[in-house]
Amino acid sequence: MEYNSDQEQQAKLVILGLENAGKTTIVDILKHKTDLTLLKPPNMSPTKGVQRSSLFEGKMMVWDLGGQEIYRNEYLANPDKYFKGISYCYYVVDVQDYYRLSFSTMYFMGVFNLIKKYSPTAILILLFHKLDPGFDPNIKNLKGKFLEKIEPFLLNNNISFISFDTTIFDINSIKTAFNQEILDLV
Repeated sequence: MEYNSDQEQQAKLVILGLENAGKTTIVDILKHKTDLTLLKPPNMSPTKGVQRSSLFEGKMMVWDLGGQEIYRNEYLANPDKYFKGISYCYYVVDVQDYYRLSFSTMYFMGVFNLIKKYSPTAILILLFHKLDPGFDPNIKNLKGKFLEKIEPFLLNNNISFISFDTTIFDINSIKTAFNQEILDLV
């Protein structure tokens, strides 16, 4: 999507996290582009770079930041290009990816410091994603471990956050994470 002057009047929502966390699928669900009637995850290809799209009748410009390492490095190297003017920051944690939890935590800390610098009034929302029906109860432990690592950091910086448990198998869990905070504030 090309940049235009109308985008300056839209609230900027950034959705980020590691690759395969489910960020693009979440955006597609909000845009009614993904049909989940078959009750199986969609076959998605990775987001390359940044995908910009409009949501909520043009009131919100969504920046879906691809989570592969090459793109994460780009965002961190050029923070003013990506993290300036953010109204809402959604960080997506794949709670089924035990082996990459520490990477997700480190990336969150690095990104959050930059968002705090370039968008100090941004509202932080954490999505603990892929809490699918019949999930292994140990998955909830990953959510706890992530929070255990970041909460002291956020408290030391006097930053509050909101979190939601989401899954593509309960579309309302995703809609609630966006409607409750976003639509009421826009």
